[in-house]
Amino acid sequence: MDEIEKELITLQERYATLAIENWLSGAVLTWKWWFLVFMFIFPWLIFIKYLDRDRALQIWNFGLIIIIITTFTDDLGSELSAWIYPIKFVPVGLLAFPFDYSIIPVAYMLIYQYFKAWKTFSIALLSQATIFAFVGEPFSVWLGVVTYLKWEYIYSFVFYIVTGLAARFFIQKFTSY
Repeated sequence: MDEIEKELITLQERYATLAIENWLSGAVLTWKWWFLVFMFIFPWLIFIKYLDRDRALQIWNFGLIIIIITTFTDDLGSELSAWIYPIKFVPVGLLAFPFDYSIIPVAYMLIYQYFKAWKTFSIALLSQATIFAFVGEPFSVWLGVVTYLKWEYIYSFVFYIVTGLAARFFIQKFTSY
């Protein structure tokens, strides 16, 4: 093992220790943490209530694609220091668990379920992207559950649109019989 690998391991161990200490001393059971818990559970309760059971598999597959994309992007953005999550649902890994595994995919899945034509889907997606990027994200920054270092809301706006269009295209391309 060379010196760079040893240094990376040391830094990674230090990061993990600090993340756990921060979570135990300043995050878990605070009102911000409970907000994240609520934001994880509440969207799924809505989704389960309104899920179209006849199309459930297709909708779930669409949501899985969204989860994969958002989780990968969140991890990448964090690794590149574009943003940080000072308050986490869990101390290490799953950086934005309530966002990547609940709020975002549930919203996308409901749009996918209710807006079947490309035109209406695109309009709903544009509305969702606007709300998420220019209302939800500034609110999350204001609350202190995310801090943007090298990121702008307009980038998120584009990301939300591209992600939704790509996921819908993929699902329709590979699930049509």
